Amino acid sequence: MIRRLTVLAGCFATLTLAACATTQGATVDTAPPTDKQEPAARPAASGETQVTGSVFYLERIALSPEAVVQVEVVEVAPGGEATVLGTWTQSGPGQVPIRFSVGVPTERIRPEGSYVVRASIADGGRTFTTLEPVPVLTQGHPSQDVRVRVRIGG
Repeated sequence: MIRRLTVLAGCFATLTLAACATTQGATVDTAPPTDKQEPAARPAASGETQVTGSVFYLERIALSPEAVVQVEVVEVAPGGEATVLGTWTQSGPGQVPIRFSVGVPTERIRPEGSYVVRASIADGGRTFTTLEPVPVLTQGHPSQDVRVRVRIGG
């Protein structure tokens, strides 16, 4: 009798632990996700500077296979005028974070210039866009491992 109770208690404990391990409550993650994908493969052309990083969003929405992501490196003039220096586009990018690599002609980069990365993801009727472009390349800003957040409906 004691042996049956011990076996039953062990089975009950195992089932309880298994149920706890597979049940998840709602969580809110405010930190950007860690990179899960390999860096975007693009060999650097001669005379070209690569701006690399990842595009992410915090909404818990999966991208469809038809999604298209576009990343641009833009020179911003003092009057607000923007000139696109390099673009990277990928169809069916998978899920965020999405790694990118944008080539920018080195001769177009001026030390006193201001440069930003902006991104968008089009997925059916949804569009995610950059609300706050990320400074890059000059004035102490990085050109590698740049994290660009996009938001739905932006």
